[in-house]
Amino acid sequence: MATLPSTAFKLHGGCFCNAIRYTISVPELASRPIIPQHQIKLFGSQSEVNERLPIISLDHCNSCRRTSGVIVQSWFICPQSWVEFTLLLRSQGTSGSAETIKPTTIDFLKPDVGLLERTFAMGFESSEDKYRIFCGKCETHLTFLNDGPNHALADKGNWGPYFDVALGTLDTESLEMDVLKPYYLVWWKDGIDWVKRFVLEGEKSLFA
Repeated sequence: MATLPSTAFKLHGGCFCNAIRYTISVPELASRPIIPQHQIKLFGSQSEVNERLPIISLDHCNSCRRTSGVIVQSWFICPQSWVEFTLLLRSQGTSGSAETIKPTTIDFLKPDVGLLERTFAMGFESSEDKYRIFCGKCETHLTFLNDGPNHALADKGNWGPYFDVALGTLDTESLEMDVLKPYYLVWWKDGIDWVKRFVLEGEKSLFA
């Protein structure tokens, strides 16, 4: 199975209207945190690259399906430190040109009232300590953050603070990397039966 590059690389993406843009800077392999294999179901063969972050997942959980409106969500899961967001301000500058700001990643993932008022970032707490951000202009669903106090993986001794970016919000040029494909299955028990059969068996399962 093809895997992500072991060298450093960048990905770019954003919402449909480009009011929210981001860049993901993935470091070289040795600097990527290790994934605890007993916690996540691998879809495909193991390699030294996909045993480390990022995780590219197919997420079958009920909440992700309902909030995104897609039958199965796909996430790019990575440390917060890898990502920089650029947000369009609602008000134009004195010259009439569009102005942007670059908040810290956590300030984007859990925006305060000031950021919500100044930009098109919008969000809500979908369950306790779970935050989802979307664009208030085009309504693209962008990110998910689990910020619970007992979330051990987010400790500095493990992955450190991390979050999920909706894979479909990456630019086409980034998505066309042949190796940028989901290879982990999460919340499998919540999945819709015909969707799980399609994932495992392919097209034939839809017409059986």
